[in-house]
Amino acid sequence: MNFFMINIFDGYVKKVSSNWWIVFLTGLVAVALGVSFIIWPLEAVKVLVYFIGFMIIIIGLGYIKNSFKVKKAGDNYERIKEDIKSKFD
Repeated sequence: MNFFMINIFDGYVKKVSSNWWIVFLTGLVAVALGVSFIIWPLEAVKVLVYFIGFMIIIIGLGYIKNSFKVKKAGDNYERIKEDIKSKFD
């Protein structure tokens, strides 16, 4: 049991430690954004509002696209359910 747990932690530590640079870059970007928000607060708020608006549009388009897939899945489910019923009748 202990050997199994050591293997799990060993794999996790190797995977996380090999991606240290992602954490480092994320920290650099966060610091840069924080400094820019302090130096140019009005422009930063404007950019943030545009970004949120853009993301809401993208999410809305995704919902519209997925609504057609959901309708098609429902139609396919009913057809498959009727096929299965007919085989047992």
